[in-house]
Amino acid sequence: MASDELKALKSGLRALQTGKSKDWQTDEIVLANGTRLKGVKVESDEDAQRFSKFLSDIGASAVAQSEPKKSSLTLARAIADHIADLQREKLDGRTILDSQHTLKLFAGIINDEKKLVADIKQNDIRAFLDGVRWWPKNASKMSQYKNLSVLEVIALAQKNDEPEPAARTVQKHTQRLSVLFNSLVASKDMDVNPVHGIRGIPQPSDEDGGRPFSAGELAIIFEPNRFSAWAKKWPHRWFGAMLGLYSGARVNEVGQLRVDDIENKLGVWGFVVRRKKDLGQKVKNDNSLRFVPIAKPVLNAGFLKYVDDVRNSGHKRLFPNLPNSTGLGFGRQLSRQFSAYLKKECGIEDAGLGFHAFRHTIATEMERCDVSVPTIASITGHAVKGVAPTLSEVYIEKAIPDQVAGLEKFRPLVELSAYKKGMFKRQLREAPIELVKVKKSAVG
Repeated sequence: MASDELKALKSGLRALQTGKSKDWQTDEIVLANGTRLKGVKVESDEDAQRFSKFLSDIGASAVAQSEPKKSSLTLARAIADHIADLQREKLDGRTILDSQHTLKLFAGIINDEKKLVADIKQNDIRAFLDGVRWWPKNASKMSQYKNLSVLEVIALAQKNDEPEPAARTVQKHTQRLSVLFNSLVASKDMDVNPVHGIRGIPQPSDEDGGRPFSAGELAIIFEPNRFSAWAKKWPHRWFGAMLGLYSGARVNEVGQLRVDDIENKLGVWGFVVRRKKDLGQKVKNDNSLRFVPIAKPVLNAGFLKYVDDVRNSGHKRLFPNLPNSTGLGFGRQLSRQFSAYLKKECGIEDAGLGFHAFRHTIATEMERCDVSVPTIASITGHAVKGVAPTLSEVYIEKAIPDQVAGLEKFRPLVELSAYKKGMFKRQLREAPIELVKVKKSAVG
């Protein structure tokens, strides 16, 4: 086709493309010489006829739009495959059971095992959120609910006016759903994750609720014989719990620490809480980015000896035995193990009481000892109204003396078990070595 003809065709197309009607449209026009013109729409039937005749006269053809093929994967099959994937990953047994529970509830509320995952929309998520708020705690163990279907349990629980689950419980349900949906998006069985963009999902604040440990409870938790018997299995149990007590750091902040995060500033050993997406390091907000001095009792327990052992073993992560296979943080397994320890070994069975209580404990005690709120916040990473968060060296160096003085006032009546160099040699040897991605240099 001559260039002037092609120009005329393009001019005609521009005149016809209004974008206001879908009466006639095509993905592309293929000209006789192979030229392809994308996305054509015309305004009326008359224009469509004229345009079709025009294409015929110049020897071009229209390629009709085609709908993308929808996945035939059912929800029931997707759930079964997902649970099998989690089992192959050798995740913690409790993690798998929790996922099974959430997905059973979702399937029961949707009440359509043959529903295609491609047809799951945001309204299905809303129905799930409206239903799960009535799911009774330990429903499977209660005689009145034991043999009922999911929808029958919800209906009876609503009639009985059962208390709603904690916001964190609902949030965990949606997180587990997201793990499934993200995998289905990756496999192209779903176009988008329907959880994304849903408003009204409870967003619990880990600054609220809960309570501190009592002095008696701390004495039980860290009683040398009991603590050593539990913690000697994994290094994250040993020093993770100690760092939690003497810093109030969140469990994920502790679990994601790297050897390079242990620093000496102005003669003070501490750890830096960082945000590095490529390393899986996340923080709740900008206030979480901080330097935290390591309290003397933790140093006296041999913490730096352990750091040397980790470094000499070739690991980059401080607690390399902790996985992040779910993408929800390196502290997830430590949190579960510590909660189990409280209940089974310490007899501390308060609902919801776990690693996070360390955070309440140190904040409450330092406040009682007249440590200033900004100093407490600089240690724990709390937000303080009117104080801008920053991780600058100037701010850190200015805050360190107050932080050290504040931590010295925190004196729980506990005896920390001493670390012996090399005691976690086997665990470090068996932990997976992190592979460092090497950037390819440009060849000149």
